[in-house]
Amino acid sequence: PVLGALEYFGHDGQVMTLAMVQAHVSNQGDGWTFTLDYLERYLEGLRTRMAHTPDAAGIDDSHGGFLSQIATLGQRTAELHLALAHNTGHAAFDPEPMGADDMAALLARGSDEVDETLALLRAQVHRLPEAAQAMAHEVMALQDVLRSRFAGEGPGHAGRIKTRFHGDYHLGQVLVCGHDFVIIDFEGEPARSFAERRAKGTPLRDVAGMLRSFSYARWSALRRMNADAQYDPRLTEAAWQWEAAARQAFLNAYRATHGTHGTPEAGDDSLLGLLELEKALYELRYELDNRIDWATVPLRGILDLLHPARAG
Repeated sequence: PVLGALEYFGHDGQVMTLAMVQAHVSNQGDGWTFTLDYLERYLEGLRTRMAHTPDAAGIDDSHGGFLSQIATLGQRTAELHLALAHNTGHAAFDPEPMGADDMAALLARGSDEVDETLALLRAQVHRLPEAAQAMAHEVMALQDVLRSRFAGEGPGHAGRIKTRFHGDYHLGQVLVCGHDFVIIDFEGEPARSFAERRAKGTPLRDVAGMLRSFSYARWSALRRMNADAQYDPRLTEAAWQWEAAARQAFLNAYRATHGTHGTPEAGDDSLLGLLELEKALYELRYELDNRIDWATVPLRGILDLLHPARAG
C-alpha cells in the first residue's frame, strides 16, 4: 500500500514524483529466487538419484507443492488484470475497446522489434560465445519467418479491451508471502519511454512476460548445473518438463479465474504467442546491450517459439 509521495510541481504544470513511501510487506523473498531454488534442488536431487539409478523414469517429478503455488500466482495475476479492467471514472485507467487500429499498431510494433533486434544481433554476433553464435545465425536466417508472424491482420480484435497492466511482469516482480504472492514494481519495462509504459494494451503482455520468466529459470538452473563436470544431459529434458508443467499450471489458473468473467483474453493462444515472441526479442536486445553472456537464453527462446516441436 502507498503511504505517501513527495512531488515536484514545475512552472510548466508538469508534476514529477521524487520519492514515495510504501508499507512493508513481510515476505520470504521474490518469486525468482523461490523458483530457482526449487528447480536447482529438484535437478540436484535428480542427478544424485540418476547416479545410483540408471533408469530415472521412476523418480517423482510431479512438482505438486510447487505447481500449487504457481497456480496461485496465475490466479493473482488474473485478479490483478480484472481489477485494472474496472471502470473507475479515471480516464487514464478505465478500460477501452480494442479496435482494428490497436491490433495493427501491435503488429507494427512487433515488426519493428524484429528489424531492430536483427540489426543489433548482426552488429553484436561476433561478441557471442561460439555456441551462441550458431544460434544467432539460425535466428538471423529465419528473418522472413519472424517477419511473417507479425504480418497480415493478426488475431481478431472483436470483443477485446485494452487496459493498463503491469508492464514488466516476471518472477522477480512478485514477493512470496507464505503460500501466496504480492505483486510489486509497476514502473514498466525500463528500456521503454514513459508514454509507452502508460499506454493501454492487452494484459496478455504480462502473461507472456511470466511465461518467459519460467524459461529464464529453466536455463539459469541448467547453466549452474552445467558448470559441474558431473552434469547429465538427461537433466535438460527434466528441466524442460518442469517448465512445461509450470507454464500449464500458471495458464490454467489464470484462465480459470479470468474466464469466469467471459473475457476473450483468457484462452487466446494466438495473441499470447505473438506477445511471447515479442518479449523474447526485447530480452535479446537487453542481453546484447547489458549481459552478453546471457543472450543464449532469449536466442533459445526465439527458436523454441518459432519451432515449438523442437522446444527443449
